[in-house]
Formats: sequence, structure tokens, C-alpha cells
Amino acid sequence: MIVGGGVIGASIAYHLTARGVRSVLVLERETLGAGSTGKNAGGIRLQFSSEVNVRLSQLSLPRFERFEDEFGIDIAFQQVGYLFLITEERDIPAFQRSLALWQRLGVPARKVEVDEIRSIFPELAVHDVLFGTFCGKDGHADPMSILNGFVARARAAGATFREHAAVSGIDLERGRVRAVHVGDERIACDLVIDAAGAWAPQIAAMVGVVVPIRPLRRHIFVTDNAAGIDHPIPLTIEFASTLYMHRESGGILLGMADPNDRPTYSETVNWDFLPAVVERGLARLPLLERTSVRTGWAGLYEDTPDKHPILGCVDGVEGFVMAAGFSGHGLMHAPAVGAIIADRIVGRPSSFDIAPLRLARFNTGEPVREHNVI
Repeated sequence: MIVGGGVIGASIAYHLTARGVRSVLVLERETLGAGSTGKNAGGIRLQFSSEVNVRLSQLSLPRFERFEDEFGIDIAFQQVGYLFLITEERDIPAFQRSLALWQRLGVPARKVEVDEIRSIFPELAVHDVLFGTFCGKDGHADPMSILNGFVARARAAGATFREHAAVSGIDLERGRVRAVHVGDERIACDLVIDAAGAWAPQIAAMVGVVVPIRPLRRHIFVTDNAAGIDHPIPLTIEFASTLYMHRESGGILLGMADPNDRPTYSETVNWDFLPAVVERGLARLPLLERTSVRTGWAGLYEDTPDKHPILGCVDGVEGFVMAAGFSGHGLMHAPAVGAIIADRIVGRPSSFDIAPLRLARFNTGEPVREHNVI
């Protein structure tokens, strides 16, 4: 039983069926991809500051590169690179450490000075930029196409996906999972995977487990046609402000975290926040004054205290597995996580050690910090 029909739940379902598991049921409270999967910017990157996140990206990236060959679906993966802009002295040490980590792990990311930034993205205003980091293997893809690829292959191999099936309870017997309730229906099962994203704590609470995941609202706005840019542009991040941008349907997609937002399950667009995004966008990319915002939406980050996911079995509850808390990085790590969780369930050896990502780390004082979050 997989609770959550987003890209993480679908990837796990696909990888379980690929390993011969036929009795796989995915329960989604709304429609497939209606949560964070369908509301994110589609970024895929290697440029993380922790080794565990880098390795998850290294496992996932090749799968995205050959996704069409494996799944028969074009995910519009554009490897235009990620360009981080460092404008504050306080961020220099962290990115210096990241550059050393990337070199050690074989990540083809490099430090770029202002002149090279101008050659990569000439239209940017870079008068205040100290330096940048760039990785040409990074990029962005279409989230719903990725989801549809996993779902289609999982279904073809026997998995069942049920929409509008909100879990209302989980039965335990002598400390192990025995059934899940959907409304008045009781469905017997011996394994539940909590892949419910921002709603994962509610599912975990049904078995008496407290999970430190907060729902954080994030906004995205898209402009009309951006005249004046006739070349590919990297997914560009002004790190200090969290402003990011990339090409989207002829326009520019803009996102930024609202520092005044508190944890919330509201996905209503706060249009009062738009002027702040536009102001930062114009300061960094002045030619945006030639266009206007045509649409916007909001989705939720499933945020953990250390910005890393919670993966694996939960102590004290046999048959309950966590796969949530990706803090905005679930889409880009979905191929790796699906394979890792499936391997654990079927008892297949895995080269990836998920011990640092166990839930217990928050009680033992062993969090794994990630600096490069937006």
C-alpha cells in the first residue's frame, strides 16, 4: 500500500513492479499529481551541498537523460544548466565547501566569475554578483510527464492507482500494520509506504508516529513572451533572495520564497506577494519590463528541519515505511528513491545507504544539513 499519488509514490510503485511485486495499490486523496508534483518548477540538479543529496541526484540524473528510452515519454528535459548567483559574503564559505565536494564526487560543476556569467546569460544584471556556480548537466523537465511515465509502466505491470481515496485510518496489531481504511472500506495489507508529501505527518500519526515535516507554501509566476532572449538560458538562482527563473512556454517562470509565510496547507495564491517577486525579477533581468505576468500558482514544500527526506522503516511500527520530506527536491530524486525503497522492501542489496535519512536522526542529534535550498 502506497499512500500518495505524486511522483514519489508512482516511482516506488513502478520500481516495486519492476522487481516482481504485483500486489501494489496506490491511494491518492485527490487526483494523481494534484499535490506538489503538479505545482513545481521541474528543476533537476546535481548542485547540492550534502553528499547524500548529491548522490541521490547522481543516481537520478541518468534516468532522466534516458527517460524516453525507458518509458516512451518525452519529459522535455532541457539540460540548460543551473546557475547559482552568489551576492552575499555570508554565502561564500558554504559554496566553497560545495565546490570542493563536487570536485571530490565528480560533479561537473564549476565556479564562474562575472565575465563568464555574462557570456552564459548576457541579459542578466550582474553588478552585485561576487561569483557563481554552474553545472551544464542540470536543467528542468516537465513534472507531469515524469509522473505519467511512472504511472503508465506501473499500471502495465499490475499496480493499481485509486484517486479520491483519502486514507482515514491504519490498523495495527501487536505493533505491525494490518489494514488501511478509506472511508468505510477496510483494505488488508502488511506494508504501508507513506509517500503523502506535505500530508505525510497526518498519515504517520495514524500509527502513532510523529514526523517533523512542515507544509511551506511556494509561489510560481509565469510571464508572457519574453522578447529579447533568443537563446537557451540556465535555470538561474539568486541565492540570497531565493529568486529563480527559467524559460517556460515562451515566457519566463519566476519563483521565490515569501519570508513572511508561515507553515500552511493553503495553496491559494497570495497576489500581494507578486510585486516583491516582480521587483527582484526586474532587478536581476531588466528586460522583464517588456512583458507581464500571465498566470501564477502555489504549491507546498514538505519541509524537514535539515532539508533532507525521511526514508526507510520506522522503529516500533513493523510494516510502516517513510518516503517523504523532500523539501522541494522530490521530483529530481524520484527515480533514485523509487529504486532504493523498492530494493529495501524486496530485500535486494542497494549501494545507497539510507541510514543517515532515517526518522530516528532527529532524536539522536544526527541531522544531515543542506545549505543549497531555495
